[in-house]
Amino acid sequence: MANPAYFPPPHSSRIGASDVEQLESQTRSLRSVDYRYGGGACRDAVVVRIYWAQQLLAAEASDAVRARLLSAVADLHNLAGWTSFDSGQVGAAYHHFDRALDYARHDEELTTNIVYRRGRVHLHHGATGDALAYFQRGATAPLAASIMYVNEAWAYARQGRSAEALRALGKAQDSFAAADSAHVPDWARFHDETDLTAMAGVIHAELGDTRLAIPALSEAIERFGPAMTRSRTFCLIALACCHFLDGDLDQGQAVAVRAVSAAQELRSERVWDRMRPLEQAAAVRGVALR
Repeated sequence: MANPAYFPPPHSSRIGASDVEQLESQTRSLRSVDYRYGGGACRDAVVVRIYWAQQLLAAEASDAVRARLLSAVADLHNLAGWTSFDSGQVGAAYHHFDRALDYARHDEELTTNIVYRRGRVHLHHGATGDALAYFQRGATAPLAASIMYVNEAWAYARQGRSAEALRALGKAQDSFAAADSAHVPDWARFHDETDLTAMAGVIHAELGDTRLAIPALSEAIERFGPAMTRSRTFCLIALACCHFLDGDLDQGQAVAVRAVSAAQELRSERVWDRMRPLEQAAAVRGVALR
């Protein structure tokens, strides 16, 4: 990967596909850092690349290259918004998501992904109604629809609306089954079968159905590899909470200790936000996590 503090200017006043490919490659690499180590590990490097992207936008290009460049810049801001959110910088997250939407007006699939991510910020901070407003904007592509539906289900579960949550989860699973797994844009690649299983586990956990939540979360934990360390940590947190809810303090403690250990390896404020209910559940039961 190139030095995150430096990017060479465009080699001429006119750019081609290779210039856009370089930007796409850098965004893809930084997104993998976010998944594995947390937004705090790469946010600054993402933001630095926006300067490079602005120089590319000022150059001449064919219509096809220009359209691809606009999507690439939009996705860079999309990642800047997501890593800002994961780092606890909500204002910066909204700024970058707004810029991403400006650049992605021509790109329906990417726009849907940005809208989903804005909704996740609201969901994380307890504004489930606002989150639902974003998730219910809909999507044309099956994979994008699956992402929207499963997050809609999560928001309903947070509200305790079991029937609506399970209905939306079913739609997410149906949409995922209809998706073309051979052609997945980078910004949606995280939503695979393991992610869908993890989300189902989280939704059932929110609804208090540990009978369904525990197997789904356990399966996701086994299937998430090192590349998705943060997602795996979220599942460990949810699974530990389920065990505590079931009264299985020994298993809850064992999983919770794993969750804390994993969280300490991440630079993610969001992980520690999710950890607080687990720490409270452990404290109420007199269980030590460290």
